[in-house]
Amino acid sequence: MVQSPSLSQTPSQSVFHDMQPSAEAACDDVKRERRFVRKLDAVLVTWAFFAYLLKMIDGTNYKTAYVSGMKEELKLNNNELNFMDIYYRIGYAIFLMPCQIILTKVRPRWWLPSNEMAWGVMTALMAAAKDVRMMYALRFLIGVFEASSYPGIISILCNWYTPREVASRIVIFSASYPASAMFVSAMQASLTKTLDGSSGLSGWRWLFIFNAIMTFIVAGAGYLMVPDAPGSTSIFWMSEEDNRIALRRMQRAERLPSANYTWGLLRRIFKNPITYVFVLAYSTWSFSQDSNGWFVLFLKSVKNADGSKRFSVAEINAISIPAYALMLLAMLAFAYVHSRTGWHTTWVVVQETTLLIGVIILTIWPQAFATKMVAFFLLFCSNAVGPILIAWMSAHFRTPEERGIVIGLAVTFVFPMSAWMSIVFYPAKHAPQYPIGYKAPIAFASICILLTFVFRHLSLRDQRNKAFQVESVSSGEEYEEDREKEVMGETKSETDALPTLSHAVKRE
Repeated sequence: MVQSPSLSQTPSQSVFHDMQPSAEAACDDVKRERRFVRKLDAVLVTWAFFAYLLKMIDGTNYKTAYVSGMKEELKLNNNELNFMDIYYRIGYAIFLMPCQIILTKVRPRWWLPSNEMAWGVMTALMAAAKDVRMMYALRFLIGVFEASSYPGIISILCNWYTPREVASRIVIFSASYPASAMFVSAMQASLTKTLDGSSGLSGWRWLFIFNAIMTFIVAGAGYLMVPDAPGSTSIFWMSEEDNRIALRRMQRAERLPSANYTWGLLRRIFKNPITYVFVLAYSTWSFSQDSNGWFVLFLKSVKNADGSKRFSVAEINAISIPAYALMLLAMLAFAYVHSRTGWHTTWVVVQETTLLIGVIILTIWPQAFATKMVAFFLLFCSNAVGPILIAWMSAHFRTPEERGIVIGLAVTFVFPMSAWMSIVFYPAKHAPQYPIGYKAPIAFASICILLTFVFRHLSLRDQRNKAFQVESVSSGEEYEEDREKEVMGETKSETDALPTLSHAVKRE
């Protein structure tokens, strides 16, 4: 591998350089690498999937509880539901960047599971909530401890997988979001029927208790399954050979090991236009996704001709399951076609265009219930955009610190903005039509599509610059070799024609 002469090698970076596999062992290395990647998938991606699944369950189960009896029992009115979301987002946003920095200095094996264990405790305490103030405090603390989850897991995946591999892994890991929504809906429907009133507790309280128990199990498994950095992990399921393979893979992908936080590193991040394009593209995509988060409240508002509610709590939870199943299938489908083609722009545009059609229909708000259902279902087909953008970005930043900061910037920007957007665009008093709420995603999705083409332009420019640098370095090496031969030839000529050379020097 030819490295750019503008990048100085630290001692830790030279380890990567010295790990270049010999040509004789290439065949065996391919087989070993495939086994290693399968092992990573079986352990790391599996844990990441379930950890994020529990994060999504613990982060959003309050909405399911709200329509399953919590609203009436805690006497919630006006915008309390939105404020529960706001307190969560505030805690998440404040602690996200510190968590990303800590993750590069503290072993992920201890940091990520410990935070998950802590938010499991907060989830269990929600079952004992007596009023909305206690719910606000617990939601804030859940946000604090969950701040390490999504960006932290993304950073770990980027550290262990190459840019070509990481896109599909991020999509699979992120597919736990619709899986969690399906699981919560199915579980709440079951709890409402079977455990409501058991031991004097409502069904929605049992939901929080079961969520906490599952969180403790997955967090405990994390201490045994989460690896640290390539080459430095001592996890029991990874051998020394696995560590060497991981180092070679990262070298081949031009990934650098962990570095210190310096002004130079920060300058590289903030001088790179891809940083800003990625943050804005990811943010506008995320803002557009808020439109599908109110589907359950729409179902709750549907009434019969006589004014009675059309669907029971169990029916509302059951109807939402196909929508999240569609989201899961769409994410996996886009993960597959993306991994097969490597097309970033195409699949981002296709997904955001699908969402545009859905929100335009909801902006019109047709009378037919079936038409609105189709529109809502279209909103569940664009959740693979974020993982594709993250994978695309990861190819442009070489150190874990750079990738961690850029991911942290994007998520940190999203959460404070989303906090006030949920109140302005989706106030409870305007449910389910939301006069502004379904118009805003039209702008966000359109901006995301535009930024995707800007991202593509910058990415192609970087590729051309890299190719030019490699060609320049190669040409320079060839020139040095030719020049060395010339010098050797001139040296020999000097011994044969020293008077002539001396005369030429005097003439100069």
